Amino acid sequence: MSNSQSTGGKNIVKCIGCLDTQDADKHLQRELLAGDIEIKGTILLTKKYVNDVKDFSSVIVDNALDILGRKVTLQLVSVELNPKTNGPKLSSKFSIPQWALTEDVKPDNSFLAVDNYQYIVSFKVPNDFGEVGAFFIRNNHRNEFYLSGVTLETPDKSTIEFLCNSWVYNTSFYKHDRVFFSNKMYLPDATPPGLKALRSQDLIDLRGDGTGMRKEGERIYDYDVYNDLQLESDRRPILGGSVQLPYPRRCRTGRPRAKYDPTSEASLRDSGVSTIYLPRDERFNRVKNSGFLASGIKGIAHFIVPAIISYFDDTPNEFTSFDEIKSLYDTGINLDGHLGSSKIKPKSKAPADNPFILLDTIFDADGAGKSVIHFPLPDIVALDDKAWMLDEEFGRETLAGLNPVTIRLVTEFPPTSALDPAVYGPATALQNKHILPYLENMTVPDALKAKRLFTVDHHDTFMTYMDRINALKDHRKSYAVRTIFFWTSKGQMMPIAIEVSLPPPPGAKSAIRRVFTPPIDTGAGVQTDYLWEMAKIHASSSDFGVHELISHWLRAHAVMEPIVIATNRQLSQLHPIFNLLYPVCKNTMNINAAARAALINATGLVEQLFTPGMYSFEMSSVVYGAAWRFDREALPENLIARGMAVPADSSQPGGVALVIDDYPFAKDGLDLWAAIQTWVSKCVDIAYTSNEAVQQDTELQNWWSEIVNVGHGDKKDAAWWPKADSRSSLVQILTTISWIAGPHHAAINFGQYAFAGFTPNKPSMMRRLVPEKNSAEYQELLADPDAFILSATTSETRATIAMALWEILSTHSIDEEYQGQRLTSNWTCDPRLQTAFSEFSAAMKDLEAKINARNTDPTLLNRSGKPQVPYTLLFPSSTSGITGKGVPYSVSI
Repeated sequence: MSNSQSTGGKNIVKCIGCLDTQDADKHLQRELLAGDIEIKGTILLTKKYVNDVKDFSSVIVDNALDILGRKVTLQLVSVELNPKTNGPKLSSKFSIPQWALTEDVKPDNSFLAVDNYQYIVSFKVPNDFGEVGAFFIRNNHRNEFYLSGVTLETPDKSTIEFLCNSWVYNTSFYKHDRVFFSNKMYLPDATPPGLKALRSQDLIDLRGDGTGMRKEGERIYDYDVYNDLQLESDRRPILGGSVQLPYPRRCRTGRPRAKYDPTSEASLRDSGVSTIYLPRDERFNRVKNSGFLASGIKGIAHFIVPAIISYFDDTPNEFTSFDEIKSLYDTGINLDGHLGSSKIKPKSKAPADNPFILLDTIFDADGAGKSVIHFPLPDIVALDDKAWMLDEEFGRETLAGLNPVTIRLVTEFPPTSALDPAVYGPATALQNKHILPYLENMTVPDALKAKRLFTVDHHDTFMTYMDRINALKDHRKSYAVRTIFFWTSKGQMMPIAIEVSLPPPPGAKSAIRRVFTPPIDTGAGVQTDYLWEMAKIHASSSDFGVHELISHWLRAHAVMEPIVIATNRQLSQLHPIFNLLYPVCKNTMNINAAARAALINATGLVEQLFTPGMYSFEMSSVVYGAAWRFDREALPENLIARGMAVPADSSQPGGVALVIDDYPFAKDGLDLWAAIQTWVSKCVDIAYTSNEAVQQDTELQNWWSEIVNVGHGDKKDAAWWPKADSRSSLVQILTTISWIAGPHHAAINFGQYAFAGFTPNKPSMMRRLVPEKNSAEYQELLADPDAFILSATTSETRATIAMALWEILSTHSIDEEYQGQRLTSNWTCDPRLQTAFSEFSAAMKDLEAKINARNTDPTLLNRSGKPQVPYTLLFPSSTSGITGKGVPYSVSI
């Protein structure tokens, strides 16, 4: 903005402010009617902005409209009915005074750091008005504003709090006036008469009618299948709505059908819109908050990826040594001259439009043009850059690494397979002889009986896709892999055999299977076996693919979205369970929409970076149909199902006993599960006095029915779905949801940069198979092992892109809400809930002390390992940025 424009704008605002002051003075001169009482209202809101930059033109226009009489008005609603009309008892309408004159404020305890405005409104109501339970707000300005909250102070100095957190558009935008309820919760049948109709109508408005294309600013939550991932040039199957490819539902946008495929949704461009529809309150865009990070993912896809590709076009496109990778952390890469896109909007503060914002805020860019990006040294190589290669670290990461949710107890050996033996032949090539030398003089039956054999087995998940993956044009090469581990007497999880398999060649009736085992110390020291090292890297890459597609995307992001939708459609904001789930649902739809735009879409970043490529999410659909169960997403049940725990008495966290006590994810997780379950149980007991009350709660029953029958409708007939028919069953359901969104996602997500930022430790893509012994490739491997291994894993270009993505995905936003914390203190007025939450907060502090003590216990070998990376992924609190700890309530990035 030029100086003249700025001065002119200030003068306009000043003139309008003077008029507004005169209008306010007239308002203040009005005398109270006899018998009326005055209620002081304090309103906190944020005027229209774009990524922390005030929209000056909008402010000026709205100021002008305000003085011309088009004001923002509020009208209080009593909890009582109007006896004359039998409708809501309403106050007169009161406008916000001094709209233009009021200066912005920066509350000390607010994460809304700039451009907040605090207004005082004096309401007058008859002395028989009754308790205020809600208010209507009408925005007669042209532009929307963000209403943070309203506090009413009654003559006796008591307060009524309204936690709004909502965008309010021009009143013509809505069929019904926007209504906000106080923070006093009611079950449906206990709703005060004056609020019942408003409660019902608000839910109807949020559900919509299932027709039409959704528009920016709407609040409607609805369902659809994943039919928006493909391009005309890159077709992908629809996920959800079929027996063959079942899937959780996503948010419906109502975009028209694609011209090239009547079953798919048209692209944004063909639909005439610029962003994927989200209910307006799901999208938030302040710098370094969760909305900013979601926008940053699109910025990486649109700008950083092409720039990195352009940068490496001028350099060799392969790492030849591990030292070359480490140099990226030391010197960074200079993207100057590689970001020259006509799509860049240099004045924008949105990273999806301006990559320099992303470079400066996330990647610590320097240089004259802020174009030299730096990557922090990942934890896995920060203190010991060789320890990641050790067998003991490979095993430790199954218990305390990036994907500690797939290891399971071996109950029979050799392993079996659910695949058709007529097609694939025998299930395995593994035999007792392969593992016997590593069992510390135990027999295989004895090791099975002692529960000391474990496996990470992705054989069946990958095998049916191997021919298609290995035929992809960019030379991706992979196996169906299973790894066998032995729990040593020293207390370490050691890999003792890796089987890699390929489908039968044409005309053959048996899969191609190879078994690799670690070298044995014969007295002259252990000699490195590079075939074993190659097998380990393939196993690690396979597990990383399962991590990203299944453990992370499917089991956290995808399964939570329909739960978020149902919560907003079926539970009123007056409902105590909505209040409990509000932080659990925060930001999930926003990050998922960003993922559909840049990560999981056809040719998106996941397809570019991971070996399964275009088959990635089709594979996740197959796993959802075959293996996902809501009841087994509860941590205790999940551990039991994997054989990692056994049922125990209620004195044990989660009611289970671990088979391996030094299992950091499970040990910390069970303590966290128990604390969340206790907190949820107290909330449920406060809300419901009996099991019958749960059964008779129409909103709750509709909510759970919609999750099962619509949101996860492709699995609605499964017998394992729990019933929400008692307080105990509801506690289990709500604790499971809270676990999925919070601790499960935190354990899977926030360690991505620490473990995968050094790409050889967790290569997302493999490009060469394990050489046959004595082949030319084998000789190449022996001649220069580092160069061969790096040529087999992620390329230099893709590795750098991956580092950028893992960094942003591992970053905590500034507005994160962690377990035991809330960003505002007025989320409830119930002293019983306040006490219960204080106890939950104290439990989180106790858990942090436990985790710190465990991480310094030298007898627990799996807590830090040789790389000296303490397990903190389930440490409840954190600061913003990449910290490797912190457990938010929700799937927020």
